[in-house]
Amino acid sequence: MSTKENRESRPGPTPAFMRQLVDGVKHRGRRIFSLTGDVMDLFPDRDGPGYSTLEERICQSFSSRFTMVRLDLSLGVGFYESQQRHALFEAIGWSRRALPGAGKPSVESLGGLLDFGSEIVSKHLRGNSSAPAAQPVAPSPDQLLERTKQRPGAALVLLRELTEMAREASDRGENIKPVCTIVRLAGAFFPPGDFGKLSELDRNRLATLLSWLSDPAYQAGGHITILIADNRSELNSRIHSLPSSQSIEVGFPNDATRRHFVARKIATFSDREDSSAPTFETSEEDFVEDAAGLGLNAISSLLEESARSGKAVTRAAVNALLNEILKSQLDGVVTIKRPSHGDADLCGYKGPREAIKRVFRDCEDPETAISAFVVSGPNGVGKTFNVEAHAADSGRIVIELSQIRSSDFGGTDRLFEMVRRYVEIYGKVAILVDEAHAAFGSIHSGETHDTEKRLMANIIKMMSDKGLLSKVVWCLMTTRPDLLDPDVLSRAPKQIPIFDLEGGERSEFFRAMFAHRDIELGDAELADVVAATGWYSNRDLDFLIREVKSARRDKPDTLVTEVLETWSASKGIVSKRAAQSLIAASTSSYPALVPARFKTPTFEDDLQRAKVMLSR
Repeated sequence: MSTKENRESRPGPTPAFMRQLVDGVKHRGRRIFSLTGDVMDLFPDRDGPGYSTLEERICQSFSSRFTMVRLDLSLGVGFYESQQRHALFEAIGWSRRALPGAGKPSVESLGGLLDFGSEIVSKHLRGNSSAPAAQPVAPSPDQLLERTKQRPGAALVLLRELTEMAREASDRGENIKPVCTIVRLAGAFFPPGDFGKLSELDRNRLATLLSWLSDPAYQAGGHITILIADNRSELNSRIHSLPSSQSIEVGFPNDATRRHFVARKIATFSDREDSSAPTFETSEEDFVEDAAGLGLNAISSLLEESARSGKAVTRAAVNALLNEILKSQLDGVVTIKRPSHGDADLCGYKGPREAIKRVFRDCEDPETAISAFVVSGPNGVGKTFNVEAHAADSGRIVIELSQIRSSDFGGTDRLFEMVRRYVEIYGKVAILVDEAHAAFGSIHSGETHDTEKRLMANIIKMMSDKGLLSKVVWCLMTTRPDLLDPDVLSRAPKQIPIFDLEGGERSEFFRAMFAHRDIELGDAELADVVAATGWYSNRDLDFLIREVKSARRDKPDTLVTEVLETWSASKGIVSKRAAQSLIAASTSSYPALVPARFKTPTFEDDLQRAKVMLSR
């Protein structure tokens, strides 16, 4: 059997979260688990080469030791296996047709009482001979389960009764397994917030859960409860604070799991007549590597699309799908980038380029790594482009954060859970924040919203985490480094300025930029162009090149100087760019990178005037 065939027929790697879950139950005595992360994905089966949902995978490992029960917001309480339901009902004295006391009168109909608490529900479960004969009789077990649909309070009370009765049956010597309850979409049951700020229904549900899970009888019964949610922050924090609680992150599939899944998935196409096997832009192995950060369902969709269309799966398609998923989850706040340009594609700026390159080199070693650095300079000078290039050369995946102070985005905890998740799967990342002074609020300002303060606290916490040194480097680009929060600046010891080039460097930069776009300039024309564009930023230069390319569609021999006679970049922000350059010079931690034009006796006065102008 070939290596590939062997990989297709043997079970995939055991997910890390399953090892943690089993260890928590068997060796750590945990009874309450919150599983968050990639919970909607597929996972390798325990004993075979196939893949299953999260709940199916949990049942594979725990159904031999526990009675597996499900709690769903719309479906109520249910069982994964009918045999386990029958065994539990028999052990606690129920039958499929009636409960003990069925046919005897009860206090009132179950439908009106289940939400009121354990004591009254217990009367329905066990019967109440003292109730008036005119009242309805206790329901059958199936009716009882049916009536928990879309009634989460009732479902929780019933679950507590089931676990208590199971423990009592075990104490009587009945051969009965403890109960494992899996709560789907647990954040909808137990949303975050202080007791006083929760709605009455949410508060009652949370109180019922905490009372149940904190009961010594629950602990003594050996029961476990598994709460499933997309993010840890979706669950009420009181659950995490319970002594027997454990939070487990369900991470993205690792390299070995992706490789096993892709090989097995491709093998299935040989038996299908409706499509051919998927193909890849480079190789299957490259696809497995590029797909880091995607769940197996998403990977499957890419393979299916390739098989149906006959088109190869490209790196661009992988990245597009990844960012589409991120946009739907986080409103476009997070973007994953794999820059295709590197230092070899940059022109000029030898000093800043060397400084940025050294930062990324030093960040390979925790002994020399820093958590953050700042790149400052005027608008359009190329800060982000330079940082992306060196991040790509270092082999890091780029995570770009944008609009993180948007009024439409309040899930700051969710954002950082997601960032940590990608750090886990990618290993080493560069987190880019453009216009960082505007993106971040100050935790010291009374004008900063509580949500923004929590955002900054999370960022500062990540920057201070020694365990993330060399794994994560924060790259903060800004035109106003003086407005960054002091707690951020104190964690960014290297502040690298980038200025507009001057003299011969500027001329050579212009020549290289035009040549890179297949526009050759003679010495005379180059001198004229440089002289006519003294206020141009690098971004303005790019716009000029585009204008030239456009003009040459109609007249191929159009000169750059001819274009400048009909179009020119605006001078509207020239004074603001000059002020931004002054501020970059004042905050630079690299004196040699500051041009001589800023080293004047009037610099401090010029700087103060610049700040006043920019504050208007």
